Amino acid sequence: MPLEANGAILTSTGLTPAGPLDRWAALVVRERKTRFSGGALSSLWAFVTPVAWIGIVVLAFQYLGRSVPIHAPMALFVASGILPYAVFRQTISSLMRSVIAYRYLSYIQPVGPADILVASAILELMNTIILSVVLFGGILLALAAPLPADPLRVILGLALAWALGTGFGHLAATLGQWSDTLSRAIPLALRPMFWLSGVFFTATELGGAAQAALWWNPLFHTIEILREGFFLGYTSPISDAWYPLAVALGCYLASVPVGRVLRARNAARHRI
Repeated sequence: MPLEANGAILTSTGLTPAGPLDRWAALVVRERKTRFSGGALSSLWAFVTPVAWIGIVVLAFQYLGRSVPIHAPMALFVASGILPYAVFRQTISSLMRSVIAYRYLSYIQPVGPADILVASAILELMNTIILSVVLFGGILLALAAPLPADPLRVILGLALAWALGTGFGHLAATLGQWSDTLSRAIPLALRPMFWLSGVFFTATELGGAAQAALWWNPLFHTIEILREGFFLGYTSPISDAWYPLAVALGCYLASVPVGRVLRARNAARHRI
């Protein structure tokens, strides 16, 4: 059981210093070792899911005779939609899982739920960088495809997908502590995002009414921003960087009062 000693936290991974940066770094190491405890083979599973999704969608496109709406290799077009979605979903899942898996640490000062969520988000950012380089780099080399037209916009799209997952994941993790029913319902509620976020299509293919409706989907913006950066000459009517950023920030700010109420409720229970 972790113990507090001289302003630090003694855990199974060693002494965790009390400073915020040190706490986050120690928690990131702890989470990484826990998640990838099987060694190099277990680390490969981080790549298996998006690669499998890309392969299945490419095969489905070929079987259905679906043409790519952008002048680009089919695998690259599919990857440009799958990867931001995978980053978004995995970040949410990671934050929701970590706050439950390490909830016992939150009872010991100075580690709190916020530290656990920050550390989990940092680890997902690291995974996003590695996954993006390996996945896009491998496709570009295998297909001899041209490099992204605007690498900074590609990075912006991926960063926004991670930020959106972090903001929503923070809110979802907080609500999940409030109610187990909510914790189970949130992943189910997010499933339609796979079909409504432009993974298989672009905004330019949609009619005016569909464009207006899907404009409110912040993940759609991140995918279209990434595609604008990747594919030369592609311009999307749904690519406002400020909107997904505002949604991410709004979700985070909404989680703050919910977390305070939850902590007050737990404190009241302990006094009884």
